Amino acid sequence: MKKNRRKALELLLQKNSGEKNITYKKIAELSGYERKQIYRLNNELKERDIDSILVHGLTNKPSNNSAPLKELEYIRNFKKKYPVISISQFMDIYHEDIIWNPNMQYDVYFFELKVRSKSFFQQLFKNEGWKSPIRHKCFDKSKDNHPLRDPMPRRGMLIMTDGTPHDWFDNGKKFSLHMTLDDATGEILSGWFTPTESQLGYCKAFEIMFKKHGLPQVSYADRTTILWNSKEGNRTQVARMLDELGIELIYADSGEAKGKIERMNETIQNRLLNDIIRFNIKNYTELNIWFNEFYIDYINKKFAYPPKEEESEFVPLGDTDLSTIMCLKSERIILNGNMISYENNYYVAINSDGTDYIFL
Repeated sequence: MKKNRRKALELLLQKNSGEKNITYKKIAELSGYERKQIYRLNNELKERDIDSILVHGLTNKPSNNSAPLKELEYIRNFKKKYPVISISQFMDIYHEDIIWNPNMQYDVYFFELKVRSKSFFQQLFKNEGWKSPIRHKCFDKSKDNHPLRDPMPRRGMLIMTDGTPHDWFDNGKKFSLHMTLDDATGEILSGWFTPTESQLGYCKAFEIMFKKHGLPQVSYADRTTILWNSKEGNRTQVARMLDELGIELIYADSGEAKGKIERMNETIQNRLLNDIIRFNIKNYTELNIWFNEFYIDYINKKFAYPPKEEESEFVPLGDTDLSTIMCLKSERIILNGNMISYENNYYVAINSDGTDYIFL
């Protein structure tokens, strides 16, 4: 039987990763090699990837791009800090925190570290048996198809908002991230974490977006009871706030309808846990500040894209006093004695000088 080196190497990778339950004897039979040769190929796989073994197999010389043992050992030790991490994020962190970090240049020189390609890290994950938390979904013909629509041409024409619960500190306690995202660019505009999906969380996310970017034309959201009231003629407090600011609120009929922000939620869920470790964020008070002041720009540089048209539809706040709009408002009946009742308590309004305020 003719020897097939590639087949032998691929079967060994599948065995090492747990993808295939197969013996060395069977690999030898299928590839035409003797068992001792299979053992030797397996040892080579621990140091080099398939391509370098195939290209330099006849000369028995390592590829110029293959990693030396001390570089591999350095990467293995670095990986221990991030036990659950995707290949793309691990590559990003390795390059940003080690290779391109001026404070780590001694390590780069001493351990012969260098920039590595995506395929290098993909092969490394296979060789080391490291599992990525990201699994690409296969197309399911049984489900309804939701074709992609063209994004809006300008920033501020349509923003998406969503609340997603997750255990961000990996301590068994879930908090909800309320996030806004621009449809034209896919960029995150703001975010706020609260213990549950809440009115406060949405209001803080909107407030940060308004102050930083301005007022959008339309907000696209789920039919959560915080944003939508099923009773005709009634509005939630948040819906009333958006209406007073001149922002149209429309609702999605399904999660797939606003897939752009759903996908970004998944990206944040996959990345933020490791970046919390990486940047030493200790609690949600720190996280809320850091997320808006640093992390949004960091993520947008990786995933956002320019709009089709440069002109923006965001309207600057100007002299708008958000405190008179983004507050709780309730209609009350004026009672005898110039009083109102609210949540089982009676209140008398007074002027700044202490005199009674007379309701008209």
